[in-house]
Amino acid sequence: MSDDSILKLWQVLNKLSLAILLYDNKNNTYCVNTAAQILFDLKHCDNLDSTAFNAVTLLSVHNNKHIAIESLFDSKTSTNIQLKKQQQSIPLNIALTQLSDSVSMLCLEPLKSDVIELYNFDRVISEISTDLIDIQNDDIDLHINFALKAIGTAFAADRSYLFEFNTDNETITNTHEWVNEGIEAFKQRLQNVPKTELPYFFEVMNATHLFQVNDVLKLPQAANAEKVEFQIQKIQSVLCIGLLFDKELIGFIGCDCVNFKRAWTHIDLIRIKLVGEIIANALKNIDYKKKLQLAQQQLITANQKLSLLVNTDGLTNIANRRCFDETLKSEIQRCARNKHSLSLIMCDIDFFKRYNDNYGHQKGDDALKQVAKTLNKLCRREGDLAARYGGEEFAIILPSLNAAECHQFALLLQQKIALLNIVHSDSSVAKTLTLSVGFYSTYPTKNTRPETIINNADAALYEAKETGRNKICQFFESN
Repeated sequence: MSDDSILKLWQVLNKLSLAILLYDNKNNTYCVNTAAQILFDLKHCDNLDSTAFNAVTLLSVHNNKHIAIESLFDSKTSTNIQLKKQQQSIPLNIALTQLSDSVSMLCLEPLKSDVIELYNFDRVISEISTDLIDIQNDDIDLHINFALKAIGTAFAADRSYLFEFNTDNETITNTHEWVNEGIEAFKQRLQNVPKTELPYFFEVMNATHLFQVNDVLKLPQAANAEKVEFQIQKIQSVLCIGLLFDKELIGFIGCDCVNFKRAWTHIDLIRIKLVGEIIANALKNIDYKKKLQLAQQQLITANQKLSLLVNTDGLTNIANRRCFDETLKSEIQRCARNKHSLSLIMCDIDFFKRYNDNYGHQKGDDALKQVAKTLNKLCRREGDLAARYGGEEFAIILPSLNAAECHQFALLLQQKIALLNIVHSDSSVAKTLTLSVGFYSTYPTKNTRPETIINNADAALYEAKETGRNKICQFFESN
């Protein structure tokens, strides 16, 4: 299209009531017709640059982000925008036409009130859905409150709320509530309300999952209890929709009007049902996540209990032989990697058969428990492990302890056992219960076998028992 043709077209467009913008990308200038000049409150019409629109606020309908005037002439721009003007928002439908290589024409049409309402609600639904799609348990209250405010505002209602059945399924609680400015809130009052106090409401809700009242004064006589409650809350019109979870009614959301009566329309029903489904799905997701977290925690607890049972000696409650074997393998590998020493103590209660024969097996079990508890208390460092090796024999794994340090540990062990002061009158080495101790210390390599360390420590224990008992012996490689 030639420049002359564009000029003639502009003479026509300038007389239209439809707002028109022309943009010349060669000169980066704009022209607006009279309707656009009025719409944007501009002082001039011709040869404007982008700064002329600095006072014009254009927003995206999707995220409320500011839109620059030049971006309206991008073919990727949405066909709907918002114009903020004198504290009001005017939705605009825009249509872009390329008149020539350099000149583009934009038509802007304010949307009609019914289209505006529909559009505004669609935006609300989009925002609510986005908020509640992947909701987490710790932010559900925030997003449900936003959803209630959004639908309350969209419906021009005075209150909107969410009620959920309690676990007894006989009472119901107002868990979330939004109220308009100047409207009294009733959430605190509506906690654990017995369903029997509102029999008509729940009869209708259970049957239809819908409670729609345009004028509460016209409720039937069967709804006298509901009338009283609505009068307390000054409700004139109310609309509630049931929330379903696996076809079971779990609660409801609703709106009510205090300052005026409202004749709820079929569109209102569709809208509140849509919001109800979104909120119900969000609650389902939270419920599923809670159940999954509970199941995971129960599984972890069960595994911990199983691990404890598998690795714990039933009588003494310290590590058993299985746990000892696994730990020794692991510590050999770790000490070999880090070039650390590793010590193993094997100890045996002296003349324990005599103790059992003299005092009985119950006393014998008690003695084993006290010795095990003492050994376990001495194992304070990470990696230390006291275990019942079998019968009256115990083993202690001591990573990163050399021979001298292990000997000091063994001395302390005997001192602690002596402090128990467990009388053993049939012992030939002392008047109280004692231990014979053998230990082996080494710097393991990747080729070190657990059996070697156990056999060496056991050989030292054998020496302690054969040479008088109640003593400490060390295994040397030259033995």
